[in-house]
Amino acid sequence: MTDKRMLGRLAAAAAAVIVGVAFHGGAALAADAELLRSLDRHADGTPVLNLVVADGPMEPPPISFTDEAGAELSLADYRGTPVAVHFWATWCFPCRAEMPTMDALQRELGDDMIVLPLSLDRDGAALVRAYYEDHDLTTLPVMIDEKMAAARALRVHGIPATVFIDAEGAEVARVLGDRDWSDPAVVNLVRHIVD
Repeated sequence: MTDKRMLGRLAAAAAAVIVGVAFHGGAALAADAELLRSLDRHADGTPVLNLVVADGPMEPPPISFTDEAGAELSLADYRGTPVAVHFWATWCFPCRAEMPTMDALQRELGDDMIVLPLSLDRDGAALVRAYYEDHDLTTLPVMIDEKMAAARALRVHGIPATVFIDAEGAEVARVLGDRDWSDPAVVNLVRHIVD
């Protein structure tokens, strides 16, 4: 697809979003989803993240997880800020390769989005902390989903997986599998997801 055609499609999708917001409410949500799908493409047509996009707001079920100190937290604790719930484990080789780029993404986005890296490790926070120290991960918090309750509640069937939740607490999109989260095209797309 030529760059002109891609720009034309993006402009049409943006216009559809504006019209949907102005006149159709629910149709705007579908237009937002379509715009996000169109932005998830490089100029050559290959996917940037290969997002699975929700066609409308999907309120996730209540989930809980623990921080490094063992305190129980939930998504409600982060309401008001977009969140990327990232499921991973130290025993998962694609996860291990991906985590430094997830740390870089959190550094890049700062307070615009919070990455919640929920480890499925059964040996708990000490193992995850050791992994962070061994791989110089300095930005991400240590979070544990030891019994995989959060993963099951969000219907995550494999790792790594990332679920984007907007500031109002609704699921926007998800990514299945590992990615290079430090890639500039990925960072730009994530910025659009959290806006």
